[in-house]
Amino acid sequence: MKMEPIAVVHEPRRSLTQQVTEEITTWITTGRYAPGDHLPPEAELARIFNVSKPSVREALKHLVAVGAVEISHGKPPTVSQMNSVPLVNFFHLAVNSGNESLREAVELRRGLEIESMLLATERATPEDIARLGKLIETLDRHKADYDQWVPAHVEFHAALVAASHNRFYTFLQDALKSTIERINRQIIAAQPARDPAVSFRRHVELFEAIKSGKRDKAREAIERHFDAVDAIVNATVRKAGRQG
Repeated sequence: MKMEPIAVVHEPRRSLTQQVTEEITTWITTGRYAPGDHLPPEAELARIFNVSKPSVREALKHLVAVGAVEISHGKPPTVSQMNSVPLVNFFHLAVNSGNESLREAVELRRGLEIESMLLATERATPEDIARLGKLIETLDRHKADYDQWVPAHVEFHAALVAASHNRFYTFLQDALKSTIERINRQIIAAQPARDPAVSFRRHVELFEAIKSGKRDKAREAIERHFDAVDAIVNATVRKAGRQG
């Protein structure tokens, strides 16, 4: 069905590109176009909004940058599934901006995973418990093999957050994966004489707490875990500050 033109009026504080971006965003957020749907072609969008093709092209670039739209050569723009790509890019830049950003990232993780743990005690399915159990077995096998431990550790915490069944928490955790891996490697480097069994036991406690379905037990386990992580990260940041 051919759409009627939409009046896009020039406003000093909002460019035509911004207005077109906002209009298309509204189409998506109101469900007019669902994930997987094709938007009208560029020329048709220019006609609908009564703007030039370059204005439409810039608007689409903005939407691609935030993960709302995908563009393939020779095809109309397509509405994307919700994903964590824009957050991944943000955290990659933010966490590499200084030593303090590493500590702040751990604080963010702490808040995210505490709430995820509490929700997981209520919402975790048998499949979630089984997945966490298999990851505990993997961590056990690789306690002394750091190259294998780190990715398994990242996946365990991703599964923990996924068990909350909160999509936004899961997107945020996905975006933090590379940051979590970096933190793990820095912790290992800062503790060459660490006892891997100690860290493994903390993860077993997390698993058992979720499986128990008891919120108090879950809170105690996750706070104990992050108290240990915080101490190491804060020491690492202080050391880096002195060296800097």
